[in-house]
Amino acid sequence: MESPQKDDSLSRILGDWRVAPPRNPSFRAGVWSRLEAARAALPWPAYLRLHAAALTSALALALVLGAWVGREQAQARVATDRDTIARQYVQALDARAMVP
Repeated sequence: MESPQKDDSLSRILGDWRVAPPRNPSFRAGVWSRLEAARAALPWPAYLRLHAAALTSALALALVLGAWVGREQAQARVATDRDTIARQYVQALDARAMVP
């Protein structure tokens, strides 16, 4: 274990330490110009590689949502067809409508 004197001297040194970077008045403008240049120069395959996770997630969500909506529509159509078939069957069994 370190002695308390070493801890105190390190704390004092770190407490007195200050960083004074040189001022650059055009720093912010330079950063924004580099960001705009990088965004404009990004080719389509590079954009896809950078956003692969988001694009894959969106595609998977669209696939699941499409499958769910299709399933719901298919079930509604089956129910409608089942009702139509049952109604036609019962009408066909009507004794009054049967021809001897």
